[in-house]
Amino acid sequence: MKTSLTLKKPSPIKPFASGPRVPRFVRVVACGYCQGSGKEPKYGSCCPVCGATGRIKVIPPVITCLRCCGAGRENGDLTCLACGGTGVGQIRKEGRPCAECEQTGENGVFYCLPCRGQGLL
Repeated sequence: MKTSLTLKKPSPIKPFASGPRVPRFVRVVACGYCQGSGKEPKYGSCCPVCGATGRIKVIPPVITCLRCCGAGRENGDLTCLACGGTGVGQIRKEGRPCAECEQTGENGVFYCLPCRGQGLL
């Protein structure tokens, strides 16, 4: 009697670059900087954010980065300072609006420090 066992590959983790900014309760996200490929898109070298894994461990809840819209980079190849290139920002469970920046995530040239550029506390 033969028994066959087929294993399914785990579904790839998709970046948060598209869709609404809603809190997500996940522990692993696709790297925003390399879009989960593990390679730096322009040069093909190892991704400086995820270390070529394509995935980043996070502490939930997280939300799509307001500053880079989940891309993990700003102005071309510069790593987003607000999310560190991950494409997501950590927020508190209650997700209160930030009064300091009025939910814009900006404070002059840099991002808002109390909410870390996410517009929510």
